[in-house]
Amino acid sequence: MPEPPPKKVARIDDIGGPDTHSNFPWGWAMAANTPLKRYKQNTHGGGIRDPLVISWPQGLPARGELRHGFAHATDLVPTLLDLLGLPALRQRQGRDCLPLDGESFAAALKDPAASSRQGPQYFEMFGHRGLWQDGWKAVAFHPPGQPFDADVWELYHLAEDFAENTDLAATHPDRLKALVDTWWREAERCQVLPLDDRFAARFAENGQRVQGHRHQFVMHAGMGHLPTDVAPDVRGRHYRIDAQVRLNGPQDEGVLIAHGDATSGYSLYLQGGLLVHDLNIGGVHQIVRSDRPVTAGHHVPPAQLPAWRRVTLLIDGQAVGTAEHAHGFNSLISWSGLDIGLDRGSPVSHYEAPFVFTGQLRQVTVTLSPLGGPDPDLVGQAEMARQ
Repeated sequence: MPEPPPKKVARIDDIGGPDTHSNFPWGWAMAANTPLKRYKQNTHGGGIRDPLVISWPQGLPARGELRHGFAHATDLVPTLLDLLGLPALRQRQGRDCLPLDGESFAAALKDPAASSRQGPQYFEMFGHRGLWQDGWKAVAFHPPGQPFDADVWELYHLAEDFAENTDLAATHPDRLKALVDTWWREAERCQVLPLDDRFAARFAENGQRVQGHRHQFVMHAGMGHLPTDVAPDVRGRHYRIDAQVRLNGPQDEGVLIAHGDATSGYSLYLQGGLLVHDLNIGGVHQIVRSDRPVTAGHHVPPAQLPAWRRVTLLIDGQAVGTAEHAHGFNSLISWSGLDIGLDRGSPVSHYEAPFVFTGQLRQVTVTLSPLGGPDPDLVGQAEMARQ
C-alpha cells in the first residue's frame, strides 16, 4: 500500500530499524553497489559479486590477506572437500550423484600466487546472461519481453577493469563471439535452456509445484521454522486455523501460529486472557479479539478468514469475535516464514517476540478452500521485489 510523503518523512528515523523493510528503490540499490553496475536479478557485477571472508586458524596460515582470483559459489563445496581431504560423493542410496560443477580454490587460500579458476562460469537470471573465462567477461542485459536475439552483449577485461566501465566489444569482436558461444554451450550443459524471462507465470508455476492441490496443513508443536514458500498459501482464499491447546489458567498466553514479520503477515495468539487474531497488511494491523476470556482447560480455538476478509473467532465452536477487514493478502503474505507456539522473527503483532505460548499446544491445522488463490500478475510483482 502506498504511503504519502508526509508519512514517509515522519518515519525517516525508523529506516534500518526492526520495523522497516530491507528493500529500497533501484536507484539506491545501484548507488549501494558502487562502483559495480546494477543490482540483484542482473548479471553485471552489482548483481553477482559478493565478499567472502574465510577463517580457519588451525588449517590456514594466512592472516588478514586478500585474494583477487575469480571464484564462484559452486566452488565452495569442492574447496571444502579438498581442504578436508574427502572425495566427492559418487552414489547415494544406490543412485549416481551428479558431478560437482565447481573447482577447488584451496590452493589459492594457501598461496597468493596460485592460479585462478581454469574453466568458464556462466550466469543467467530472467534472461540476463553472462560468462566469465580467463579474466574476461561477456554480459548481456535483457529487457523483459524483448527477443533474446536483440540483447546487446558487452565485453569487459575484469583483470584490468573490475567495475566493468570499458566495453571492449567493438575492439575484440572475436573474443566476444567465443565467449558468447561458450555461454550457449554451458547453458545447454547446465539445463538453462530454453531461456524464460516470464515473471508472474514462473512464480505461479513454482508455487503450484510446491503445494499442488494440497488444502490442509497439520503442524505439530516443536516443529522448526517453516519457510514461506512451503507454508499454507492463504492468499485470495477462505481459510481456517484450528489450534488444539490446553490452558492451565488465565495467565497462559503466547503465539499459537505466526506467519510473517513486522512488515506483513498474520498471527493467532492469546494475550491478556483473550484470543487475538492480527491480519497485518504492510504494517496496517487489523485486529479482532474475543469478547470473553479463554478459560482453563482443553480448547480448539479456530479463526475463520473468508477471502472477503470477514474474520470470525470461535472457542469450542462458539463465535466470540468477528470483524470486517479492509485489506487482505492478494500478492504476498510475507517473505518471512511460519512458526507455531512462538514468533521467531520480528513480531507480526503487538507483542514482544518470540512470545512463546505458555500453555500446552498440541497442533495447529490450517485448512484452505479449494477455490480462489493468488493473482499471478500480483504475485509476480511481489516476487520480483524479492529477487
